[in-house]
Amino acid sequence: MKHEIKRTYRYRLYPNEAQKQKLARTFGCSRWVYNWALETKTKAHYQDEESLSFTDLSSRLTSKKKEEETKWLSEVSAVTLQQSLRNLNQAFTNFFEGRAEYPSFKSKKGDQTARYVGTAFDIREENGKRKLRLSKMPGLINIRWSRELPSEPSSCTVTKNAAGQYHVCFVCTEEVELLPRVNGENGDLEFVGVDLGIESLVTLSTGEKVGNPRWFENEYKRLRREQQKLSRKEKGSNNWERQRKRVAKVHQRIQDRRKDFIEKLTTRLVKNFDVIVVEDLSVKNMQ
Repeated sequence: MKHEIKRTYRYRLYPNEAQKQKLARTFGCSRWVYNWALETKTKAHYQDEESLSFTDLSSRLTSKKKEEETKWLSEVSAVTLQQSLRNLNQAFTNFFEGRAEYPSFKSKKGDQTARYVGTAFDIREENGKRKLRLSKMPGLINIRWSRELPSEPSSCTVTKNAAGQYHVCFVCTEEVELLPRVNGENGDLEFVGVDLGIESLVTLSTGEKVGNPRWFENEYKRLRREQQKLSRKEKGSNNWERQRKRVAKVHQRIQDRRKDFIEKLTTRLVKNFDVIVVEDLSVKNMQ
């Protein structure tokens, strides 16, 4: 039996210098629009007792782009700015439905993102290689294709992390085969309980304990060495910025290894059990 789902496929991007500059401007404009819309919506609620919808904010954004002080918003794709408003709208939906806290302002620090939909992006071939075209972007951007896309993507999100690495995430619709029951259709369901821990990452009701790899401890010496080098640089200088990226790459390596381990563990559990029960508690409080 097949089931239709939406799945995200993530790849490394390798923009040239001109494309990096354009992406930086796009990230900045997308962040500015999100923060501006959040402030506008919040003030309208508390000061004017008015609830602004997505359409209201979109109309005000159009006027904002015509003002002299903010006409630079027109230098990037209008689609990415509209998506910032949609992201904020979804953030408020999550808040009102109890799935998240009140939306917060986006910072220049951390990951920077811009989302493209519809005709604002596509995949084209150049010199025998498939590359990414983005609206108002000079040339095509190189992609490292680690696997094939199952269908035409409906949207893509370009991200730059603190280590200066670029990625693109494509959202595709595909049909997948539902996993069969572990004991067959006529057999009993296979249950497992998952107990989160500190010393052991998880303890299963089967008695198995999954160790907690100490990624941070393993990288601590290298991270400390790079941070010491950073402390000796003049903050804001070119050397400081290069060293900051080296520190960020160590953190990124720790994060990637942790994510890879968790995804392999969850995949194993899904394939070997029909029902997975996880206790509802905060590991942070346990620490």
